[in-house]
Amino acid sequence: MDRYWQCFACGRVIDDPNLAKTLETAGGGWGLNIPCPKCGSKTSKDKFPGARFRPLFKMMVECSQLERAILVLTLAQTAFESMLDGFLCRLLDNMNCPEDIVLAVTDQVRGISAKARFVKSLTGKDIEKMIGDVGFRDIVEQFETIRKKRNSFLHTAKQEEDLTQDDITMALKFACATVDLYAILFSKYREQRPLIEPDENHPL
Repeated sequence: MDRYWQCFACGRVIDDPNLAKTLETAGGGWGLNIPCPKCGSKTSKDKFPGARFRPLFKMMVECSQLERAILVLTLAQTAFESMLDGFLCRLLDNMNCPEDIVLAVTDQVRGISAKARFVKSLTGKDIEKMIGDVGFRDIVEQFETIRKKRNSFLHTAKQEEDLTQDDITMALKFACATVDLYAILFSKYREQRPLIEPDENHPL
C-alpha cells in the first residue's frame, strides 16, 4: 500500500517505496520541499491510492485474514470500479472541469460499461485497449471472473464454504494488479486538456 506516491505538480505516480517512507515522515506537509525525481518540483505529494481508496484495501486484508472470501471478492470488485471512477475524475480534472460538475457527472455514470463508454468519449480510446497497451490485458478477464463468483454467491443458495482460499488469493492478487494498473494510467493520462481552448482574441 505504500509503494506508490504521486506528485501534484507533474501528475506522475512514482514507484519508489523508500522515497515514499521519506516523504511520509517529512515535515511541512506530505513531501513538501522534497524534489520529485521526475519533474524536480518541491510541491506537496500524496500517497497512491489516496485516502479515499485506502480503507477498501485495508478492509480487504482484514477480511482475508478472517477467511471471509465473499467479502474479499466484493471489495476487490469495488476497488477496481472505484479506482475507475477516480480515473474518470482525473480525466475531467485535467480538462479543468469544475469539481462540482465532476462529482455530478461521475455520480450519474454507473456500471462498468457506462464508465467504459465515458472514458472513450473523453479520450477516444477503448478502456480495454488502454489497459492492454500498458501490460494488463488479463485484468478485465480477472474482473469478470471475480464478478461472476460474487454474483453466483449472492444470487444462489451457495454457502461461503463454496469459495476457497484460492479465491481469496486470486482476489488479493487482482487488487494488487488494480493498484499497479491505475498507477500507470494516472501517470500516462496526466496532460492538461482544457474542455475549451483559450481564445486570445476573445474580448473577455
